[in-house]
Amino acid sequence: MKILKLILTIILLSAVLPLKAQDSTSSPVLYTVVYNHVPEGFKYPLIGFINHGEGNQRGAQIGFVNINEKKFMGSQISFVNTSGGAVNGLQIGFINTVADYINGAQIGFVNTSTKYFKGTQIGFVNTAVKTSNGAQIGFVNTVADDLKGTQVGFVNINPKEVTGAQIGFVNVVKKLNSVQIGFLNYADSVGNGAVPIGFLSIIRKGGYKAIEVGFTEMHPVNMAFKIGVSKFYTTLNGAYNPNFKDKFALGGGFGSILPLGSKFYLNPEGYYLNHISTNKDMARLSLNMGLALSPKIHLTVGPSAVWSGTDRANDFVDPMFYFYKERIDYRNEFIFGMNASLRYNFSLY
Repeated sequence: MKILKLILTIILLSAVLPLKAQDSTSSPVLYTVVYNHVPEGFKYPLIGFINHGEGNQRGAQIGFVNINEKKFMGSQISFVNTSGGAVNGLQIGFINTVADYINGAQIGFVNTSTKYFKGTQIGFVNTAVKTSNGAQIGFVNTVADDLKGTQVGFVNINPKEVTGAQIGFVNVVKKLNSVQIGFLNYADSVGNGAVPIGFLSIIRKGGYKAIEVGFTEMHPVNMAFKIGVSKFYTTLNGAYNPNFKDKFALGGGFGSILPLGSKFYLNPEGYYLNHISTNKDMARLSLNMGLALSPKIHLTVGPSAVWSGTDRANDFVDPMFYFYKERIDYRNEFIFGMNASLRYNFSLY
């Protein structure tokens, strides 16, 4: 009954209000349902194909195109929502635009806030021209100033500073002070507490980059490239054993450097290797001790636990040496060995 009364009221208004001004100083009310144009302070919802509110408005605008000239408090629901001033409330549509700040939510295909943003943007393309203190969830998320909230999407871009989190396939920021989680992470610089986690994390200033040559109980020649930050880096690994039928193995993993003083550090690592052209795999966990022989040349050595697997019964890769070996079944084997390496650090940590 309340909805019916509201509809009847709107129909009456559409017939009466176009003929009459609210007062001597305000613009006339034009409420035809097809096109609604009202002055500042209009107290009723705007429901029509095109809704146009002068000055500051509050309440609801529901239609195909909603236009508000200044501040708006309430809900705009249509294909295109535009506010020339700040919005405290909700915009739901295909294109949502606020020419000032927004404190609330934008839900649509393209969401844009030209000043600071506090709340939630959910869409295909989300943009905050200045600071964002909330969540952006979409395919492409961009904040031109500081990000103090969260970006979740395929591509997350922030050309200034992030103190919240970026979670996506590609994350880009000038200065990272918190967390990036993605396939590819890029930061121009990082703060002390920053941790990028991904397949490849590139830090232009202050990151960790190193190449390594060493040996393990399985392969006399091992090479690795390490990139990220000292707290969490990823590795690309290659190994060679001339005595194996399938001599080469490739893989990757991750590691961390935990300082124990000015020259020593603890270096846990884990990585996976596959012998090329076979289904022989191995995963290894190492607990290394590191020593800085110089600022750029480091020595690491430590024990390793290795799982070795094969798709053919009892067709295992035999280690060159080991401290302990246990056959779990005809496809899985456990080996306890060790590894040692020399590293060259491209950047200090």
